[in-house]
Amino acid sequence: MSIFQSWALVVVCALLLGTLAQVVGPRRIPWVEDHSRRVELKAVAAGIEMVDVARAKEIVEKGEFLVCDARKSEDFDAGHLPGAVSFPFGRHEEAYNELAALFSPEQPVMVYCSGFDCDDALLLAKFLQAQGSTKVVLFAEGMSGWKGAGHPLE
Repeated sequence: MSIFQSWALVVVCALLLGTLAQVVGPRRIPWVEDHSRRVELKAVAAGIEMVDVARAKEIVEKGEFLVCDARKSEDFDAGHLPGAVSFPFGRHEEAYNELAALFSPEQPVMVYCSGFDCDDALLLAKFLQAQGSTKVVLFAEGMSGWKGAGHPLE
């Protein structure tokens, strides 16, 4: 048997076993998934409260929440929600150490990133919960929702 035939046999076996596992397995992988609500569904499953644009605007205006931008620093510098701090998820542990004085378990926090297709804010919300934050809300519409509503940026 040649190397090509061996590899072809491995690929065919993998496809057959994968399909069999998909058909009879208890945790099936969806062939097609609706990604438009993926972040929202994961947030709800994690017990993270979601806020819409109107509620996010109210949070920003009242100033009672620490508002964290989970996007990259360059994106934050190009424009962010008023009063937000840069907390890029790509370097969340380092950023948390830098911003530790701003956090306490009872300090309400709102996190956001670019929009529904970005899960950095969700990941950051989960990280903050793991650090002991008890009031973390997710603004999943993020910058695209904020700009779409015509709200100002800093």
